[in-house]
Amino acid sequence: MTRRAAQGMVAALGACAVLAGGISQATAVETPAASVVSNDPAATPAAYADYLQRSKEEGADDALRDFKRLTPSEQQQFIDYLHDPELLKTFLEKAGEQGGEPLTSSKEESHTTFLHNGDVSIEQERMTSFAAKAKKKPLPKGNHKVTYTTHLKLLGVKIIKLSLWVNFHSNGKDITKVNYGDAGKKNLSGVISLSKGMVKTSRSSWGWCQKGKPCSKGHNADASVVWEGNIVFKGSTFQIDKEQWMRANVYGSLVSYHLRNV
Repeated sequence: MTRRAAQGMVAALGACAVLAGGISQATAVETPAASVVSNDPAATPAAYADYLQRSKEEGADDALRDFKRLTPSEQQQFIDYLHDPELLKTFLEKAGEQGGEPLTSSKEESHTTFLHNGDVSIEQERMTSFAAKAKKKPLPKGNHKVTYTTHLKLLGVKIIKLSLWVNFHSNGKDITKVNYGDAGKKNLSGVISLSKGMVKTSRSSWGWCQKGKPCSKGHNADASVVWEGNIVFKGSTFQIDKEQWMRANVYGSLVSYHLRNV
């Protein structure tokens, strides 16, 4: 077994998310190195550049341009990062973290986590289609969209993006209807396969009471999607499905969110 094959197997098993792995013995007419490349489009810098060249995925041309700008040593480091199970696990954990404060003072808010001395960046972005002018002011009457997106960049090259959004109607005080939801992805990792299931939406209720004061109640807009992820390595396939879920309120805030096994 080559060092790269061993790394691929550890990465697949260690990520414990949409990653997976397994190793079957190479055929007699195929060298171990050739077998690894044929099953792993990101096995080497040259293989990954070829993968991007042939990819029809949105952003592939930009990723190829940015990848070619890296030095040979940086390109090899990029490949090593792609096969780092802890890095991929961290990305998936960050993608599943809860949202923060309500988005009412600006249309978008983002937070970036840097790893490996800045080589790796994980950006979480929340965006609403309308920027409320006053803090904690409900969105005005009309239709609005709240989106949650997580990006993964390696050495400045954008390789993975997962997005989920929900569109709803506000009467200026409460969410009266959930219009639709959808999800999107950009996957230029070369080591992960992702497919999108049907997006589901619903309107949920909330309420709370404070002693001596009238009770408050209203509705949230929820959306969810199941991502089917797998990796094929040397003839073996392992799959774990992940549910991506979000809840937005009438203030345009992402109040809750998760990415978990189903």
